Amino acid sequence: MNRNSLKTAFKPLSLLFAVACTINLNAQESDILEKIALDMAQYGKVATITKQNEHYQPYIISVFQGKELQKLGVSNLKEALELVPGVDMATDNVNYKTPIFRGSNPFAYGQSKLLIDGVLVNDLFLDGYSAYLDMPIDIIKRIEVVRGPGSKTDGVNAYAGSINVITYAEQLEGFETEDRLFLKGGSYDYRMGGFVKTYKQDGFTLFTDFFYLEDNKKLPAGPDAASLGIYNYPHLGIDNTPLSQSGDAPLWLKNYALGLHLSYKAFSLRARTLYHKQGSAYGINALLPKDDDHVKLPSHSLELAYDKEFGHYKAIIKAGVKLDAFQSQSKLTPDGFELPSLSDPIGTKTTYTNGFYGEHEAAQRTLYQSSYLKYSGFENHYLSFGYRLSKEETRKVVTKTTDRDSGTGLTDYGQTYPFFDKDAQRDILALSFQDKFDYSSSLSLMYGINVEKISHQNAQFDPRLSMVYRMDRENIFKAIYSRSHRNPSWQEMYTINNRARVGNPDLDPETVRAFEAAYIRNFSNDSYLQANIFYLNNKDQIDKTNPQNEFRNSKDTDIYGLELEFKGNITQDNQIYANYAFVDGEDDKGNPLANVAQHMAKGYYIYNYDPYFSISTLAKYVGAKERVMGDDREKLKAYTTVDASLQYQSRVHDFTLTLSVKNIFDEEVKYPSEPYTYTNDYPQEGRNFLIAFKKSFR
Repeated sequence: MNRNSLKTAFKPLSLLFAVACTINLNAQESDILEKIALDMAQYGKVATITKQNEHYQPYIISVFQGKELQKLGVSNLKEALELVPGVDMATDNVNYKTPIFRGSNPFAYGQSKLLIDGVLVNDLFLDGYSAYLDMPIDIIKRIEVVRGPGSKTDGVNAYAGSINVITYAEQLEGFETEDRLFLKGGSYDYRMGGFVKTYKQDGFTLFTDFFYLEDNKKLPAGPDAASLGIYNYPHLGIDNTPLSQSGDAPLWLKNYALGLHLSYKAFSLRARTLYHKQGSAYGINALLPKDDDHVKLPSHSLELAYDKEFGHYKAIIKAGVKLDAFQSQSKLTPDGFELPSLSDPIGTKTTYTNGFYGEHEAAQRTLYQSSYLKYSGFENHYLSFGYRLSKEETRKVVTKTTDRDSGTGLTDYGQTYPFFDKDAQRDILALSFQDKFDYSSSLSLMYGINVEKISHQNAQFDPRLSMVYRMDRENIFKAIYSRSHRNPSWQEMYTINNRARVGNPDLDPETVRAFEAAYIRNFSNDSYLQANIFYLNNKDQIDKTNPQNEFRNSKDTDIYGLELEFKGNITQDNQIYANYAFVDGEDDKGNPLANVAQHMAKGYYIYNYDPYFSISTLAKYVGAKERVMGDDREKLKAYTTVDASLQYQSRVHDFTLTLSVKNIFDEEVKYPSEPYTYTNDYPQEGRNFLIAFKKSFR
C-alpha cells in the first residue's frame, strides 16, 4: 500500500482520536466512584477472577460487551477478537484459525489460551481453539482479553495472551436474568439458531445454552502444493506436477454445542460439549480436496468445583476431564498420483489410479485437579497459593489409508505405520504463589511465581511483577514484567510417518520475557484512552518452515511495539471505539518478522437514533506482511474492510432484528500460507450479508 493509500486508510480513525481529545473532561468525582463500584459488581471475573474495574487491573486488558457487539453485526467470537488491539487472525491448510497476539509466532496455535466461564478449552492435539471461534455472540455476555504473558491464573499459563469468555451463566445478585431465542441467516447458506435458558429455585441455579449452525462456504484456491514439485521423486521418475489442482476449497461447516452450568451454594458443575465438522479446506497435505472431504474437531469438558469463603480464607477446589480429538476422512491425492511404495521406497513406486484415501484420528484425554487458597488476613495483602495437576494421554489412534504398495483397497496401518504416537502421554505439575499488595491508596503491587514441571523436561520458573499507580481518578499508570512459556503441542511432538509435518519429541518449550508499560486517561464515566508499549524477548520459537517440514526450535525473536485504544462518545446517543497497533522486530538472524502486519487499525461507531433504532459501521485495516526468509513471494498486501449494520429493538414485544453487510467494498482479503503449500495464499470472504433475530423472555 502506498503512502497516500495508507493516509486514506487511517483518516477515519485519526478523526476518531481527534474527537476524543475534544470530549468534555468535567465528570464529577461522585459519578466516577459510582461507576467503579458498579463495574466491580458487573465484571465479576476479569483476568485473575478478581472484582475490580478493568483499568485498575495489573494487566493490559480490553473488555467487549456482547450486547454492544450485536449492534455492530458481530456474529461470533472470531469476529469479536478481530477487534482487539494488536490481534490478527491466521489460518492453515485445514482452515484451523488462530488469533495472533502482537505478532508472536504466527506458526503456532497455543500462543493464547481460551477460557469459557473459567474453564480452559484449548485442545490437546493442536493446543488451539479454532472450533470455538464460531461460538455465536448471542450466548456471550462479555469478552475479556488480556494481552501479554502476564495473564496466567490458577495454573493456566498463557504465553501471548488470554481470552476469558463469560456467558450468561454468570449470575450477579440484583441483576435480572434474561432467557433468549436467536436465529440467523446469511451468505454462503449460513443458518444458525439457539437459545439461552436459566432456572432458579431455593439457591439452586441451572443454566444452559445451545446453538446449531451450518453453512456451505466455498472459496477459490490454488494452484495447490503439487505445482511446486515437492511431491516429485526424480530417482523413481515420479513427476506429480501436472496433477496440481485449482478450484473451490470446501470450507463448509456444521457445528453444534451445548453448555450446562449447575450451582448450589458453594458447589458448581460446568459442562460443555461441542461437535464440529468442517470441509477439509485446502487439504491435509496441501492438495486440494473433494467437496465432501472433512475434518472433525469434537471437544467435551466437565468440571466440578467447590468455592467457599470462611473468614479471611477462600478455598477454590476443582477437578475435571477434557476430551478432544482430531479426525479426518479425505481423498488426499488426485487420481493417478504416484508415490514411493511403503515396502521399497528407494526402488519401487506405487500408482494410485483412484487417488489416495485416508482416515486418521487422534483422540486425547486430559484429567486435572487444582486447589487454591486465598488469604486476606494480612493488612493490605491478598495472598494466593496452590497447585494444578494434569495428566494428558492419547486414548485412540486410527490410521487407515489406501494400500501403500498395491495402490488399491483400504489397509489399517494403525500398528505398523500410524500417523501419531499412540503411546504419547505427559504429566504436569504447576505450583503458584501470588501476592497483591496495596502499598497505599494510590499504589498497588502484584508479584508472584509459577513453577511448572512437565514429565521428561526441566522445570520452568515464571515470575511476574506488576505495579498500578493511580495518580488521581483520571490518570493511571502501569508497569509489568513477566516471564512465561508455551509447552509444545502434541502435533508438534508426536506426529510421525507424515511427510507434511514431522513431529519432534525433543522440542523445548517456547519462552518469553515481557516488559510492558501503560497509561490510561479516564475522560468520563465511559470514555478513556489507553496507551501501552511492550518489548517481548522470545526464545526457542517452534515452527516447521524448513524443507523437511520438521517441527524445530528454530529461532529467537525480539518484538516491540505500541497500542492505542480509545472508547467514548460525543453525545449520549453514540458510541465510538478505535485502536491502533504497531508491531516490529526481528529474529536472531536479523530477519524481519514473518507473516506479521506491522500496522493495524480498527474502530467502530454506533449511533442510537432513538430507543428503537441504531446504525453502526465497523472498519479494520491490516497492513502488509513480510514472507518467511527464503520465500521469494511478494509481501502479502494490506487490506481495509468496512461493515455496516442496522438494528431495530421492539421494547413492547422484546425482540431485536439486525441487518448487516460485511466487507461492503468487496475488498480482497487473504491470510498468508506457509512456504511449499499454496503460492496464492488463502482467500477469505468477500462482500456478504447477515440477518439476525433475537427474542428475549424475562
